[in-house]
Amino acid sequence: MLQAIRSRAGSVVVKGLFALLILTFGIWGIGDIFRNRPTDTTVATVGGQSIDANALQTALQPALERLGMQLGTQVDLRQAKQMGVVEQVLGQLVDHRLLDQEVRRMQLDISDGVIRDTITQDPMFHGPGGAFDRGAFNTLLAANHMTEPQYVESVRREIPRADLLLAVTSGVAAPSAIVDRLYRYRDERRVADIVTLPDTGVGDARQPSDAELTKFYDAHQDTFRAPEYRGFSLASLTPSDLAQKIDVAEAKLKSAYDQRQDEFVLPERRDVQQILAPSEDQAKAAEAALVAGKDWIGIARTIAGQDPQTIDLGLMKREELPEQLANVAFSLPLDKPSQPIKSPLGWHILRIVKIVPPTTQSFDEVRAKLRADLAHNEAVDRLYTIANHVDDALAGGATLDEAATQLGLKKTSVASVDEKGLGHDGKPVALPVPPPEVLKLAFGTDEGRTSRVTQASDGAIFVLHMDKIVPPTMRPLAEVKAKAIAAWQAEKRKELVAKEAEALAAEVKPGMQLSVVAAAKGLKTATSAPFQRQSENAAGVPPAMVDKLFAAKIGGVVTLSDATGSHVAQLAKIEAPQTAAKGATGEASREVTAGIGADLSEEYTRALRAHFPVEVHRETLDRLF
Repeated sequence: MLQAIRSRAGSVVVKGLFALLILTFGIWGIGDIFRNRPTDTTVATVGGQSIDANALQTALQPALERLGMQLGTQVDLRQAKQMGVVEQVLGQLVDHRLLDQEVRRMQLDISDGVIRDTITQDPMFHGPGGAFDRGAFNTLLAANHMTEPQYVESVRREIPRADLLLAVTSGVAAPSAIVDRLYRYRDERRVADIVTLPDTGVGDARQPSDAELTKFYDAHQDTFRAPEYRGFSLASLTPSDLAQKIDVAEAKLKSAYDQRQDEFVLPERRDVQQILAPSEDQAKAAEAALVAGKDWIGIARTIAGQDPQTIDLGLMKREELPEQLANVAFSLPLDKPSQPIKSPLGWHILRIVKIVPPTTQSFDEVRAKLRADLAHNEAVDRLYTIANHVDDALAGGATLDEAATQLGLKKTSVASVDEKGLGHDGKPVALPVPPPEVLKLAFGTDEGRTSRVTQASDGAIFVLHMDKIVPPTMRPLAEVKAKAIAAWQAEKRKELVAKEAEALAAEVKPGMQLSVVAAAKGLKTATSAPFQRQSENAAGVPPAMVDKLFAAKIGGVVTLSDATGSHVAQLAKIEAPQTAAKGATGEASREVTAGIGADLSEEYTRALRAHFPVEVHRETLDRLF
């Protein structure tokens, strides 16, 4: 493209265009230098100290990454602002500035030695041996997009902040009355008798009349709405498409083999057998039986009560065993039992029946793997270059079809697909690159437009042209009649079962047992295990019924309808916790104490605003975020 401009640079037309560009810059660009002052990016001021957009952006980045991991999808600034993340992070920055200024006012400072000890003693930066590991330190800094000086400076600020807040909150203790009340509330357990009436128990519902079906169809239009469909042309190229055409020189293969020697060393492996006993006494009894010459398998089964399938562990590498077992197993001679070893699983006696020494795979054994790896890496590098060429071709006016043909991309025509990747027939549409990534791009591209060239998570590149967009439409009743009838009948079955449940509940008068009334009707009653307020997955108790049962009195009857049917439950027992032992309330005490401490910290930073006024620049914040 640049060559084309150079070749025509002498023409009258091009000279005229350059003159127009120069004039434009003269009017708009140079004038801006004199007319406009630099754009202010301050989003907040704290006691005269500014917080600029760059600082907020830097603080937002890890927050967005954590949120993205929690939600399983990438979160952009617009979404973060809607969820209140931007305000929350800005509030944290403001609190930090308030504390920094108070630290400065009080002339609190820390030495370089304290900072060094804080970093080197942080378990996050320790290696397997428990000492400070420079590699782990650098890796964690890179993961958090920080340099070493930036991290040191953050520690220099954070320590006095923490000390200041500690001085404010030290001595905070949760009142025993609150802790005991919270403990009793949380640890209360209840037992209920439950009768479940499944929707399937009603049998076949009658056929709806035409009027009933039309009314149901009109009231549930979303159920019968066809989703938005999109048709597009896709051009793509994967690393495997290129790799099979790449010839890797023998010299490169041998060089890679030499550089990756450690990768091709198979460590020592040992064929391990174990006797696993549930108690130390049984383990010692098994040990004595072995000394007496009794059979290994017989001891494992009779003395240890062990499942025979857990005796032979097979060929194991050191890292495949728990550390305390690996240390013993890889120091034992052949066919000599170990002493009993305690682990979280019980008591182990180990025996080694075979040792396979470490071996190194030869060049010929790993040649195919090396060739595939090097070809793949070369293919990924070439794809980056090809993607740039595709961008240039499209920017130069080429159609997607022309660019794909010119640069060897594979073309795929997608006639119709919804956002879930399904076609009109309800079956998944085959795509040559990861469907979620293609669909995300497809449903973000306007009709008649060509998307940007995108690299997929597996290294493939793809670009698409949006040929057509078919908006969501209502399917005619005639087309979905069978589905509408089935849905109407399912709703009627649910209504009938709900009425049956309400009738059953109404028959249980005060002093009567649900189980007795249900038995008279041939219905089975199940008694739940004791469950707590947070027992959303309590066996046999529908999650939505837990709250209802905790609001009921002994003998009270509640009903619930859900996706499986209807349920009638009677509260049979309340197991109120007794006055808790000192250790039992530890979690509740820590939680209340932490809550009080957080409230005090918040009040303290709010009080600091009287000394260091805070102003949030809303206009700048809204403009930049």
